[in-house]
Amino acid sequence: MAKWLFLAGGVFLFFNGIMARTYGYTNPAKHCFNMDYIGIVGCFSGPVGPQLVVWGTTLLGAALIVGCVWYGRRNSG
Repeated sequence: MAKWLFLAGGVFLFFNGIMARTYGYTNPAKHCFNMDYIGIVGCFSGPVGPQLVVWGTTLLGAALIVGCVWYGRRNSG
């Protein structure tokens, strides 16, 4: 049962990471990200923060999906 929860979590994180958007303001200098489907918005003072959040969720989701596929192929009858 846990493998299905990990797979669902991976798909959820991957999808939200792919569909997130980043944008910036000049006055005051803010760099933001927005995950529309789950309603998470955050701003940072530098441009690296939003990119880390977006890429981090995408890569974590992809790692969970690949891990579940690898586990399923290894333990299949």
